[in-house]
Amino acid sequence: MSSSFGTNMLQMRSVEETMNAGKKWTIEEDIKLLEEFTENKTYEEIALEHKRTANSIQLRVISHIIYPKIKNDVETDMGKVALEYNIGAEKLLYNINKLKMKATENKEKPSKKPIQKSKHDEEPTNKQIFEYLKQLDNKINEINSKLDNLEYLR
Repeated sequence: MSSSFGTNMLQMRSVEETMNAGKKWTIEEDIKLLEEFTENKTYEEIALEHKRTANSIQLRVISHIIYPKIKNDVETDMGKVALEYNIGAEKLLYNINKLKMKATENKEKPSKKPIQKSKHDEEPTNKQIFEYLKQLDNKINEINSKLDNLEYLR
């Protein structure tokens, strides 16, 4: 991430109309989004209600309304879907493919197995220690990444 991302996010959050930009969506917001979408409100109108950007509303519609409907249907006419939801076809295809790739990656990830105790139930093996250290390193990297993101948002 670049510092411009953090700067842009701070600028958007300092404006009343987009003060929720980049923040986690709540269940209540998702329910409200569905209601507003069925009322045929524009993305701009919905964005003002949620204090987010029109782009983030479109991305939420793609990920939480369109994708669940079409993820298992290979015959879907994306042109029709783009027209129906008033989203650019290129944007729709890009984000649907991104979601499909993410779903595939999640399926292919090996499940985390708990570290088994050694036969004697005393000293862990070198392999177990190594696996534990790798897990710790991954957690530390995850925490550092989150701390970096927080620094950008300050």
